[in-house]
Amino acid sequence: MALVNTVRGPIDAAQLGVTLMHEHVFVLSTEVMQNFPEPWGDEEKRVADAVARLNELKSRGVDSIVDLTVIGLGRYIPRIQRIAGRTELNIIVATGVYTYNDVPMYFHYQGPGTVLGGDEFMTDMFVRDIEQGIAATGVKAAILKCATDVQGVTPGVERVLRAVAQAPRRTGVPISTHTHAHSERGLEQQRIFQEESHDLLRVNDGH
Repeated sequence: MALVNTVRGPIDAAQLGVTLMHEHVFVLSTEVMQNFPEPWGDEEKRVADAVARLNELKSRGVDSIVDLTVIGLGRYIPRIQRIAGRTELNIIVATGVYTYNDVPMYFHYQGPGTVLGGDEFMTDMFVRDIEQGIAATGVKAAILKCATDVQGVTPGVERVLRAVAQAPRRTGVPISTHTHAHSERGLEQQRIFQEESHDLLRVNDGH
């Protein structure tokens, strides 16, 4: 029996049913929200709206979604836990970093190719999310997420792609990406994944 981690815990893969593979329950800027909360409005209303929309999906035959919201898109698992507790829909969450250009400032001065140097600690963070759970929630990520857009493989994007590609060696989880189809950025991603010895049959190139 193959198990898949969801927000409510592991389930048999056969229970996933009809699954939407590239979704976002919320896409937010956490720092902006904390300092300018007015556009977000009432938290309870936002959660209730998400629950209603997911329940409608369930009523139309969708059983599961993969929420690819990671660092850079406002991932906040406690909110997703509240939503998952009020819907029969399975929600699978991801780990990774979403950027079209540079890495977030937290990673800017540490790690390979930076002023302070050192090993790539992003991969360790991803592995922890998968094996131990995200922050103190106990919710384990079941997929990795990264992105390349029209800007192409900038140094920051390449660092994220390689960190993401290294995590499956230790965890076995698949990768899902955002790409820019017109400029064929998915081919660049595949080249880097191959260089990192990742099985391309376990990559879903998005868009």
